[in-house]
Amino acid sequence: MNYYFRSFKTKSYWVYALLSVDSVKTFMAVVGGIWLFVDILSTIKIIEKDKLSLWVLIPLAILGILVVVFTRRPVKKIIYKYPGQDLKIEVCIGDLFEVPGQKVISTNTTFDTDIASGIISSRSLQGQFTEKFYPGNLPALDAELDRQLSNLQHTIINKDAGKTKRYDYGATVKLNLSGQLFYWFAMADLNHSNTAKTTLKNVYEALDGLWDYIETKGEKLDTVIPLIGSGLGRLTTSRKKLIAIIAQSFINASEQNIFSDKLVIVIHPGDVEKSGLNLFEVKDLLHHYLP
Repeated sequence: MNYYFRSFKTKSYWVYALLSVDSVKTFMAVVGGIWLFVDILSTIKIIEKDKLSLWVLIPLAILGILVVVFTRRPVKKIIYKYPGQDLKIEVCIGDLFEVPGQKVISTNTTFDTDIASGIISSRSLQGQFTEKFYPGNLPALDAELDRQLSNLQHTIINKDAGKTKRYDYGATVKLNLSGQLFYWFAMADLNHSNTAKTTLKNVYEALDGLWDYIETKGEKLDTVIPLIGSGLGRLTTSRKKLIAIIAQSFINASEQNIFSDKLVIVIHPGDVEKSGLNLFEVKDLLHHYLP
């Protein structure tokens, strides 16, 4: 509920709610519809329209604005149905761990996991995953990652601390934890000082590798992915564009073979508050951005 109250206070919401093309259309439809009704009443002699005061326009305008606000009120979820194929893209605000489906976690190209030394932030989604599913048992996680990465090509790099085997962007492993499926995929490089960084080119490459892995080795379930790159990946690209990039990548990968009927892009509430993201704008963007 706090999200709704915060949304009403943001400039981005009000600009979009009152000044968008769709909002103007809604306003004109309400006012025009009521005025048409007045015309009908005047035609059948129930009222005399010519004698109405101009002040009657004020409540009409207020009613139109109220309808606009009601129909454009903040939402926590939007769904885009891709025409011509049985594909859905949902964008929602919430906790990724609470959303049903197989979940995606972005990681670094060396698959470093150490939180205690500060290589991995406990605030990151990877850090939250580790503390949730491998509390005090990091060696077990590392052993499973090493087992699945053993057949993948890698290079050896030099870093101050942590792992030194670097894998390609998009390298993916699947973790099955009591029936919950998680895909870790490499999306960011760690430099010599273990600072994470990625680029849009890296994101595209990483997503291609992720979708290919899910198609060939994953399960055909709803796929849940965070808004990758917007946090510790240090991308300056807008949240809206990142959402469109993830959605477009998923659609492109599904052209030949549908490996997941639904993609859910999850945005953390704190990220929404910082960026002023508006889901109506996101839905309109998807309609214009996707083919």
